[in-house]
Amino acid sequence: MQLTHPTRSCADPINLHLEFMRRTAVGPAIFSVRDVKIGSRISNLHLTLYQDYYNTGPNIAAESGLSLDTAYRPLPPPLPADLKRLSSAEGEDENYLLRRTDAYPDFRAATLCLQIYLLKPHRRPASHPLSINDQWSRFTPWQREGRWTNDGLGFVVDMFPQVVEKYINPVVEEAALMEKDDAKLKEILKTHAGKAKYWYPTMTLNLDVKKVLPEEGVEWLFTRTKAKTIKNGRLDLDIEVWDDQGDLVATSSHSSLIVDTSRNTTRNGKKTRAGKI
Repeated sequence: MQLTHPTRSCADPINLHLEFMRRTAVGPAIFSVRDVKIGSRISNLHLTLYQDYYNTGPNIAAESGLSLDTAYRPLPPPLPADLKRLSSAEGEDENYLLRRTDAYPDFRAATLCLQIYLLKPHRRPASHPLSINDQWSRFTPWQREGRWTNDGLGFVVDMFPQVVEKYINPVVEEAALMEKDDAKLKEILKTHAGKAKYWYPTMTLNLDVKKVLPEEGVEWLFTRTKAKTIKNGRLDLDIEVWDDQGDLVATSSHSSLIVDTSRNTTRNGKKTRAGKI
C-alpha cells in the first residue's frame, strides 16, 4: 500500500481505526481501497475486508512543526530490564523472564511469532495491579530471527497475555511463565483447562504511531497493557509501546468482548465462503 500511489511519496501509517464486524478465516480475501482524502501531507484511506479500516498516512520522516518534550513516562514506572541478559540462553534477568510458551498455543498460534519476556511474579511491585502487564518482546516469525519495524506495530499491540486470565486462571498464567518442566506444565494446563473458557474478540482497535523505527528495525520493544474496566462481558485496554531508547513508539486502545471460547472454535455448521484477492 505504501509504495503504490502514482503521485504521492511513501506514506507512513500514523493512525489506524479498525471495526471488526465478524471474524475472518485463513484463506483468500477481498480488499477494496477507496481514497477518502489524498493530501500533500496527510491522506485518509477507507479499506474494507469484512470490516472497515481508516488509515491516516503522512510521511513521518518529512513531518515538521512544533515539538515539545512533555517528560511523559509510564506510571507506575516499569522495572528495569537487562536486555543483554534477556538475550542470553537463560532468557532472564533480575526482573523479567522469557515466557517459553503461551498457556494455550493451539488457540493463539500467532504467539509463535514473538518472544515475550514478562515480569516475574515475585518481582511485581505493590503499585502494579493485575490489570497492568509489562513485557519486553522480540520478533521471531515462526521461530526465525526478526526485527521490529513500523509495519509490525499493529501486531505487537495485539500480542500480550490476556489480562482477564490473570484474575480467573492465575495458576496457569504463572506456570506458563515459571514452570520449566514440560511434563509438569502440561499437567497443570490439563488440570485447569476448564477455566480457559473465554475468547476476547476485538470490536475496535485504534493505533497511533508516534515514532518511525529504523528501516532495519529494532530488536526490542517494551509494551505496557492496562485495563481500566472489566465489566458485563466487556473489556477495554490501553497500550503503550516504547523502544529501548526510552522513546514512545505507539499507543493503542482496544474495546473487546469476553465470550465463551466455543464462539471461536465452532462454525455452527456454516461453510466458509471462498473469496478473491
